[in-house]
Amino acid sequence: MKAIKKKTRNPFLILLISFIGIGIAAGILLLTHLHTPSASREAVVEAMVETEMMQTNMAPTAVQKEITTPAPNQADAQQTPQTQMAAIDPAIYIENELSQENFKTVISQLSGAIPVTIDGQETQIETRYSYAMFSNQPNAKAKEFLLQTLRQWVPENQITVEPYVYVDGMGGNTWYNIIITFPGTVTPNEQILFTAHYDSCVVFEGDPMISAPGANDNGTGVSTLLEAVRIFSTMKFERTLKVIFFSGEENFQQGSKAYAEQHANDNITAVLNMDMFGTDKDGDRCFEMYVGELPGSQKIADLLLQTIQENRLNLKADYLVSNAYAKADQKSFWDRNIPAITVMENFLPDYSPGGCEGVTDRTDFWHLPGDKIEAINLEYAFDIGKSGILTILKLAGAIPVVPK
Repeated sequence: MKAIKKKTRNPFLILLISFIGIGIAAGILLLTHLHTPSASREAVVEAMVETEMMQTNMAPTAVQKEITTPAPNQADAQQTPQTQMAAIDPAIYIENELSQENFKTVISQLSGAIPVTIDGQETQIETRYSYAMFSNQPNAKAKEFLLQTLRQWVPENQITVEPYVYVDGMGGNTWYNIIITFPGTVTPNEQILFTAHYDSCVVFEGDPMISAPGANDNGTGVSTLLEAVRIFSTMKFERTLKVIFFSGEENFQQGSKAYAEQHANDNITAVLNMDMFGTDKDGDRCFEMYVGELPGSQKIADLLLQTIQENRLNLKADYLVSNAYAKADQKSFWDRNIPAITVMENFLPDYSPGGCEGVTDRTDFWHLPGDKIEAINLEYAFDIGKSGILTILKLAGAIPVVPK
């Protein structure tokens, strides 16, 4: 037999080949990593940015962003990429569209300080007492004014004038709530309500059938809702949003009680009610939230406070739970276990930590003929109204606005 000669291996050559192989593999992995987007990494970066924004309380500064898209076909491939305007963040859109001048004008019109023209006839709204409004008095045309104004912005099929009967010692009275509906585009069965009462009253002095200006109570809430409808008419929402003007609040919350009963089968998930928030004599920019015991109501209130902080509105609030005022329209929804809160000026002596510090700072003209535009702190009231509108954007799931 022929002997087989054993080959000797060079250890240095083996080591060199191993290093080269490892380097090639690492390079391939690196190239793959760089050219394949990592969803988890992007999510982490996005979360970091959002956290930083919250920590520094910085709001976006750009109204719009330009985006470029490639040409749609090969024939256009040599052309300059198309430039489109991206959708506008809803909060930024609201910030740019809201008008304090409009807010002031509407309060002045509702309280008789400025005449209005209804069906070509100039008149003054001197009272919004429900008995006067719904008996066709010429000095009480608030319902007609609201409908005429709303029809400038929304089609008739989104406006509902809903009657209800209020029975008093003299018999039955037919009064009306006004409802504007913005249908939801994703979960339309979920309803968000943004509400205020549009009636007024004087109790301690004067005759409400003749004069009840109600600039603060509740011209501030009604003007906020009108500004909201004007802007919302150009927007879309994931959930169905209803903006509701209640009558009969000054008669034991008749309008909201009737609405809650007539819509008992609706899937109402949140109610934000705006009622009388124009007084800040001590300049502390503090108001009250009637939150109550329902956990859902507390979530609404928490969201409102978060919105104020995010938008640097320089407001603070009493957060009233067991001691919440129960004679405003949120009570009609509490009685049916529907989450709801009311926003009001610093009306009660009760307070909560970080709030109004036990000082009552309410109007001197509650249910009096002196409830006029001159007594309202407009900047304070406007900012509270803005906080309500911005909170509704979140509750209703506002969809970014695409410029036309």
